[in-house]
Amino acid sequence: MKRNKAESKLVYEIKSWAVVILIAVGLKSTVVEAYQIPTGSMEKTVLIGDFILGKKFTFGTRTPSWIGIPFTRIGFNIPYFRLPRFRSPKSGDIVIFKYPEDTHLNYIKRCIGGPGQTVEVREGQAYVDGQIFKNPKYSQFIDTMYPKTLREPGIFPPTAGNRDNYGPLYVPAKGDTLRMDTENIYIIKNVAELAGHKFQIRFNKMLIDGKESDYYVVEQDHYFMMGDNRHNSSDSRYWGFVPFDYVMGNPLITYLSWNKHAKLYDIFHLIRWKRIGNIPT
Repeated sequence: MKRNKAESKLVYEIKSWAVVILIAVGLKSTVVEAYQIPTGSMEKTVLIGDFILGKKFTFGTRTPSWIGIPFTRIGFNIPYFRLPRFRSPKSGDIVIFKYPEDTHLNYIKRCIGGPGQTVEVREGQAYVDGQIFKNPKYSQFIDTMYPKTLREPGIFPPTAGNRDNYGPLYVPAKGDTLRMDTENIYIIKNVAELAGHKFQIRFNKMLIDGKESDYYVVEQDHYFMMGDNRHNSSDSRYWGFVPFDYVMGNPLITYLSWNKHAKLYDIFHLIRWKRIGNIPT
């Protein structure tokens, strides 16, 4: 009899923990998720060592698209879907998204321009559709300004100029028809490959998935992202657009902030207490 009671208690405990785990996984997948800030591209809006809870439901919760061993890249992709969104990202939003050049990484940047808008930077000042994009409260420029005449290596697209004098560049919207020409070829390559297509140029002809074409119809909305630390940010000026499929959410609150420069025993400086509860804007 005692053995049966012990077994029943064990089964009850297992079931209870299973329910707790399922609830936690469900919340993580649909409501909120924790993110750590690894780079200084958004300083001083968000600092290296900040731990942020992100809302996944604002832009439409995405079900997991990859299953594997945690903290490794061992796994495989699975089909996913997105729940209805409350709204789409807009100019000025801080957005958490999958880094287009390595979707295992999450990036956080500010959306400068959305689908159908035109982004430009003149002497460090961003413009959207010809209107000044007001610099965020904690935006910063930590280096000298590049002259207008400088063509910066690695800029996207190569004809865009440099980080401080950039564009103008149109942000593709779903349904746009992009026709092949000297400038558009880089845009088409970017958005087509983000949509999973194979892009090639052969004998001055454009091939998408092996089929020759002189145009491409954009399959989803795209966004242009920049870091608030304008001179220390790997962003859309260098690697291109963020498709809506890669958008994960937006920041909710900073729940912990870790100062990596402090000594491990110095608890008063190891944790940035004043940043806890901060809402990134």
